[in-house]
Amino acid sequence: MISSRPLVYFLLLTTALAAPLWRLEGAQPAGTNVNLTVEDVIKLCQSGFSEELIITKLKKSGKAFDLSAEELVDIKKAGVSDNVIKFLLDPSQPYSSPSGVKPGGPEPVATSPPKPLVPAKPYAKDALASRVPWESGLYFFQEGAPVSVDLRMLLGAKEGPGVGKVLKIKGKTIAYLVGSASKTRIKEPAPVFYLRLPEGKGIEEIVLIGFERKHDRREIDMGPGPKQELKAAVMRQFDSIEVGPRLFKLTTSKLAKGEYLFFLIGSAEPPKGSEGKGYDFGIEEPR
Repeated sequence: MISSRPLVYFLLLTTALAAPLWRLEGAQPAGTNVNLTVEDVIKLCQSGFSEELIITKLKKSGKAFDLSAEELVDIKKAGVSDNVIKFLLDPSQPYSSPSGVKPGGPEPVATSPPKPLVPAKPYAKDALASRVPWESGLYFFQEGAPVSVDLRMLLGAKEGPGVGKVLKIKGKTIAYLVGSASKTRIKEPAPVFYLRLPEGKGIEEIVLIGFERKHDRREIDMGPGPKQELKAAVMRQFDSIEVGPRLFKLTTSKLAKGEYLFFLIGSAEPPKGSEGKGYDFGIEEPR
């Protein structure tokens, strides 16, 4: 008769060796090599890995953890986000990345064709253009250096005749500049200026007009009524060519001795007592 004791010992030994394997199989699904635990997830979160990566690993693991309320509180305190906790409980649910990138990898991004390069605006070549200051204003060159021309305001008021006032004489408006002559004196009868326009202004808004001297003031006939209408008799010709950003070279026709103004159309501010602004200069008797 064969003793059954060795057989019992063999069965007990086989059972003891198989128990860890059963526990391991219960911890992860068959056919996977991923052994992700709750502790691993906490470490990944605390190490700064992105939600996308952690959720990807949870979905590959495929293991749903049965967590108690107390365990959920501890995991939350450890810094695990609600989104990751959801996939700890159910890794089979669909996932949509906040950044629009799926865990399986980024989707190809449609790219638009490159915009054609816009060629730089061509400017006429000029030897002095690069030496004109960037500040808006009117300049002329004297002994090789740019000189700024003052921007003057044509004063306006409803009072009676007086220096710097606007007079209503026989249905016309007369604007004044104080003083009989500009401090900017030009000796050439056909001077050249450089005008750097303010933002939003166009060269078509600049006109050259001649003053009429009246004792201690210079007058301009602004036309009848409240709307400014400069007469052709006060207008003077000049040529303009663009030589830089908002920069124009102005060449006047031959001017007689007298006082002149590059007037900015649309610069009047009647509520402030202004009939407009401009750059004034005087032409001296040619040598």
